[in-house]
Amino acid sequence: MSQIPHHCRVETALPAATDDYFAAERETLDAYLDLVPDSVDHTGDAAVGPIDALPWLYVADLTGWRGATLARLLAAQRDCPCYQLSAMARDAVPTLWEVLRASADGPVVVHLELRGDSGQVPGTLREALRRGFRQPERQVPDGRDPVAGEAANTVVVFTDTRPSKRLASPLPAATTPYTGAVLSYAPRRSMLPEQPDGTTYLAEPPAIHEREAKLESFLLETIPDAPDSEQFVGAAVDALSITHSVIGKRDLLFDVSPRLALKYGRHLETLSLSAALDRFRADILGQVPQSPGSTDLRETLADLLRE
Repeated sequence: MSQIPHHCRVETALPAATDDYFAAERETLDAYLDLVPDSVDHTGDAAVGPIDALPWLYVADLTGWRGATLARLLAAQRDCPCYQLSAMARDAVPTLWEVLRASADGPVVVHLELRGDSGQVPGTLREALRRGFRQPERQVPDGRDPVAGEAANTVVVFTDTRPSKRLASPLPAATTPYTGAVLSYAPRRSMLPEQPDGTTYLAEPPAIHEREAKLESFLLETIPDAPDSEQFVGAAVDALSITHSVIGKRDLLFDVSPRLALKYGRHLETLSLSAALDRFRADILGQVPQSPGSTDLRETLADLLRE
């Protein structure tokens, strides 16, 4: 019987427009995952090879939306469960071992929310890989059999919401022995890791102006129909585009997330269009990355977002 807490499993049924929005990323992800063997050889040495491609993806993203959404899309594509863990949760490590147990029976996708590259969860994953996804006897709970999972079945999406602007190496450290090739998704080319051994890169994502039509389609499909929904979506897309173009020049890790548009779009039946947009724009300003030199940036953005 599964010991994975129910709240860790996330829904994978997403609007078709979500898949369309991430079409460029999905094409690269699929090409990379095609390189993963049916069974990963855990005894490879990075000094002499061969190095297997692991179904592990590192996503540096301040908003956290892209990594979580890609994980759900990958699970839907594989018709398998998707589990979301937080590196800060007290039960994260035992839950992770139970997810790895499930990988022996078929594919699973696990999304890990990180705060940098340290902590018990990424460390446990690296150790699990070194041990062939077999759980040490001393870590086995009473009444349970040791975990014996399959790394090739375990798609891991690391979303780092507090990454460095210049990555030393993607998670997990791709230069260590026992570690395979990892797909690193840096939002900008200037963020390519300084230690790229064993790392495959996702192409730089399309600029926001190239995504605007897909973003509009995504919001129209996911926001409940209301008299002002089309006007709200049009204004929201404009605001997100402005925010991305202004902040993206200063903070290389910033990227657009439609979460705030979804938040206020569902309240259009109770809020007027102007009230919903006012709150939406105020929340956008509230999420501008804080830094000593961001005052002028925030003032500029506030001026641009005014009606």
